[in-house]
Amino acid sequence: MNLNEMLKLLPQKPGVYMMLDRLENIIYVGKAKKLKNRVSQYFKNQKDRAPKVAEMIHNIHTFNYIVTDTELDAFIEECRLIKELKPKYNKLMKNYRNYIFIKVPAEKYPKITIVSEKADDGALYFGPFTSLHRVKTVIQYLQDFYPIRKCTSPGLVTRASGCLFHQLGTCLGVCTGQVSPDEYRTQIEKIRQLLNGNEMGTVQELLKRMDTAVENLNFEKAAQYREYYLGLRHVIGKQQLVQSSDKNRNILAVEFMDTKLIKMFLIKGNKLLYRKVLNIEREDHSTLMHYIKQIIIDTYTTVDRDICGLTQYDIDEAQIIYSYLKRNRKSIMSFWIPATRLNRGASLIDDTVSKIINRITSRNSSDGFAVDIQ
Repeated sequence: MNLNEMLKLLPQKPGVYMMLDRLENIIYVGKAKKLKNRVSQYFKNQKDRAPKVAEMIHNIHTFNYIVTDTELDAFIEECRLIKELKPKYNKLMKNYRNYIFIKVPAEKYPKITIVSEKADDGALYFGPFTSLHRVKTVIQYLQDFYPIRKCTSPGLVTRASGCLFHQLGTCLGVCTGQVSPDEYRTQIEKIRQLLNGNEMGTVQELLKRMDTAVENLNFEKAAQYREYYLGLRHVIGKQQLVQSSDKNRNILAVEFMDTKLIKMFLIKGNKLLYRKVLNIEREDHSTLMHYIKQIIIDTYTTVDRDICGLTQYDIDEAQIIYSYLKRNRKSIMSFWIPATRLNRGASLIDDTVSKIINRITSRNSSDGFAVDIQ
């Protein structure tokens, strides 16, 4: 069967596709909301393709695909296959990097640095992050807007008049010996709050500065502020993802496949533990309640809590899950199931499951959904 015939048979459903060369090596893996539309794009004459994309398409001899129930399934399957198969062009075109962290050492007057690994040394870490450029930009922003140490010497060198940064007014001047640890710690706490996403007013102020610079025709300064903003958005977004995952919350997410079928996902922290298609019109309320309750109990009471720690190896999956839930919050119902309800008796979990089923079965397609993740 030639490629054109294969393209005609592709379904308009979500899934994962694998491009193969003449030796049947899988050279690229991708996901699609609609397989027919996405895969067909590769074989249409398009101008201005990136050279690496054009090279990859030239080497395609055939393709395989896997149909999935939902786009989230396709995302997760794509992530798994890329890690397992390591296709040549995924690495070239997606530019995978090692993860990095922002580190605040456990010292009296710490310097904020970028490291490639997180150690058990009492330091404060943010991350992991995927963009070295964005993280470097944030470090530069912190040095420009907070009077923290910027000296290049590894240790604290005492200077009677202070360093150049102190003389310029951009550093408290801990090298003068006149700055208390508490005074310096106040600045570190402000930075901690910012990077954790608790001081978004600071980010809004940066946008105002950018607008003012544009009004004053200072485009170079406006461009710098924009880079700072993009860096902060990357770091804060990833840090909030890490925090959500580290809470190890039990989340049940429901995505409607049509008016009858739903896909149910059970998530703990950054791990997808269970997924199942259910027909909500085929079963009555009591049967659905018993079935879903048993799945919840079996899944969450047997999972090893230790597997839910976020590492650089599974942050991709965590990002897929939480980004998907957030981006589709108008079309996916998500419920937080408190661990206390799982541990304190059947009546509490019965009440939770009953509310979930009522929300699902009373769903009106014109109303959209509300997200109940707390």
